[in-house]
Amino acid sequence: MAAAAPDFDFRVLIVDRKSPALLEAVRDTGLHATFAEDLDLPDLERLFYKYDIVELNTALKPTFLKQTFALGYDHVLYLDPDIRVFAPLTPVLEALGEASIVLTPHALNPAMDSLRPSDVDFLRTGAYNLGFIGLKASDQTRDMLDWWESRCLGMGFNDTAFGIFVDQKWINLVPCYFSSVYILRHPGCNVAYWNLHERQVEDSGEKHYRVNGSDLIYFHFSGVVPGNPSLLSKHQTRHSLLAGSPLSALVQDYCQALIDLGHDRYAKFDYGFGTLDDGTYISPTMRRALLVVPYEEQEPFNANSRLQRDLVAAGIAVPGTGAPTRNITTLTFDAKDVKVRMVNWLVRGVMKVIGLERLIALLRYAALLTRESHLPAVLLKQPLSLTHKVRR
Repeated sequence: MAAAAPDFDFRVLIVDRKSPALLEAVRDTGLHATFAEDLDLPDLERLFYKYDIVELNTALKPTFLKQTFALGYDHVLYLDPDIRVFAPLTPVLEALGEASIVLTPHALNPAMDSLRPSDVDFLRTGAYNLGFIGLKASDQTRDMLDWWESRCLGMGFNDTAFGIFVDQKWINLVPCYFSSVYILRHPGCNVAYWNLHERQVEDSGEKHYRVNGSDLIYFHFSGVVPGNPSLLSKHQTRHSLLAGSPLSALVQDYCQALIDLGHDRYAKFDYGFGTLDDGTYISPTMRRALLVVPYEEQEPFNANSRLQRDLVAAGIAVPGTGAPTRNITTLTFDAKDVKVRMVNWLVRGVMKVIGLERLIALLRYAALLTRESHLPAVLLKQPLSLTHKVRR
C-alpha cells in the first residue's frame, strides 16, 4: 500500500491483549500501532468480554477514527487489514473534496438468484461495506462518529435476526441522518467477491489491473485463505477462480505476499480476549450473559468471579472447555447431516403431540431466545427485556 499511497501516514489498531511476544511481533512490522487497551474508553474489560473477536474489532473502529482525528489529521481513510491498494486513492480524495463522509456500496447492480451473496444478504448485513470509509474533518464527521461510536459500543452485535450486524448495518442510516455523504461508485474501489458479478478484472500488463476499464484502486480480499489460493472467499458460493485468469493471479499474489510477510507467525498467536484466565473458552452465550446479570462485573475474565460462578451454576459455562471445532452457518449447513435429520424427525414427532399451531408458537419463541441476550436471561432466571437496552 505504501507504494500506491506514499504521502499517507499509516496507523494500526491491535485488538488483542498485550503480551511480550505480540509486542515484539508488532515492533518487527515497523508500523505505528495502538492497542485496544490504550484507547480512552471506560470499563474496557467489560467491553472486551461483551463482544466476540469480530464484534470487538468492528466496535472499536469509530473510537480509533476519532482518536486519529484528534492527532490533527484533515483526512482519515479506514481500510480493513484484508484490503490491498493497487493504485493512488485519487477517486476517494476527489470524493472527499465534495463531502465529509465517503461510503462504498457492496454492489451497484442487483444479484438475486440461488447463489451467495445476493440482495438478501446485503439487506441482512448492510448496503455499504465498512471495510472502507473515507472521512474529512468537519462538524458532520464529528457528529457522525459520535453517533456511530455510541451504537457500536452499545449494540455492535452480530445479530442479523435482531436487525443489526456489527458496525456495518448502522451505516445504512448515515445518508439519512447526515447530508454531507458521498456514495463512491468507482468500479475499482472496494472490489470483492460481493460485487464481482458486475465487475470484470483484467490484467493490462505487468500486473496492472483494471476493472470495467478503470484502474483497480483497491481490492478487498475478504474470506481469502492464505494457505488455499485457489479459493476466492470462504464467505460466498457465486464465484470460482479460473486457473490462469487475472482474478486468480490477483488472489495468488496476495496469498503469497501474506506468507512472505509472516502470516504463519502471526496466525499462531492465541486471541487474548478469547478465554478466561484459566483457559476456559468464552462462548457467545457466556458473553451475552454479561448484559443480563443484575450486578456490575468488573473482572469478567476472572474464572473465580461472581459472574463466572453464576454461569457455571446455571449451566452456561463449563470450566476447562475449549473452542468449538465447527461453526455452522447458512453457507455450511448440510440438510443431509444425520443430526439435522434426527432433529427434523423430533420436530415432526412434537407436532403430532402438541399440534401444528403450538409447534409454530414454540419455534417462534425458540427463535426469540436465540436473539440478543434472551437465552442467558432465561438460564439465569432473569426477566426478558424486549427494549433496546444499551450497555457497554
